[in-house]
Amino acid sequence: MQTKANYEKIILKEIRELPGDVIPHALKIIRSLKESISFRSAPVKKDQKSSGLCGIWKDPRSAEEIMEDIRKHRTGFSSREVEL
Repeated sequence: MQTKANYEKIILKEIRELPGDVIPHALKIIRSLKESISFRSAPVKKDQKSSGLCGIWKDPRSAEEIMEDIRKHRTGFSSREVEL
């Protein structure tokens, strides 16, 4: 298995071989990769608040009643009818 120093040398060699106008894009990709890795490894906070965007409301209606309401209010787009 290769050490971190060996990987760094390989990565730098690959970057040096890139055309100059592509390097800013490569930097964005590397930063995005770094953020995605740190996001995955970050501990999940249990006291996070809901954003209020989905799934937190209470509704006394049954699922069938909710679906009927959705169908009734979202089936037409201008003169076009959409079957659900």
